[in-house]
Amino acid sequence: MDMKRDDIMRINPGRILAGLSRKAKEYYNNPERLKELLRSANLIIRDNEQLSDIIDDIGKLISLVRDYGKKEYTMVSKGTIVTVIAGLIYLVNPVDIIPDFLPGGFIDDAAVIGYILSRLKGEIEKYNEWKKIR
Repeated sequence: MDMKRDDIMRINPGRILAGLSRKAKEYYNNPERLKELLRSANLIIRDNEQLSDIIDDIGKLISLVRDYGKKEYTMVSKGTIVTVIAGLIYLVNPVDIIPDFLPGGFIDDAAVIGYILSRLKGEIEKYNEWKKIR
C-alpha cells in the first residue's frame, strides 16, 4: 500500500473517534477488557521510534484512564475517558488507515492522539497537576 500525502491529509481524527465511540463504551463498561487495552497500548509505545515525540503524552493518557478506572481520579467526564479509550483502541489496532507494519504506519495513530491531546488539553492539564501533587 502506497500512501500519498493527499491520503494522509484526509485523515479525519474526529470521525475516526466517533466511529469508535460505541466500542470505547464497551471497554469503559468492562474493566478487564480495559486493562488489556491499556497493557496493549503500553506495549505499542515501548521503544516505538515512530511515536517518539508523543510517547510521554500517550503514557499520560493511559495513566489518566487507569487512575479513573481505579476511582483515584474522578475530576474528568465520562465522555473524556471514552474519547481517550477510543484513541487507544485505534492505536492498538495494527490494521487501520495506514497499517502499522508499513513504514510510516503510525502517522494516522499520531494524528488521532494529537487530536485528542489538543481537544482535551484543559482536562489533561488538570490531571497532570493532580498527578504532580500526589
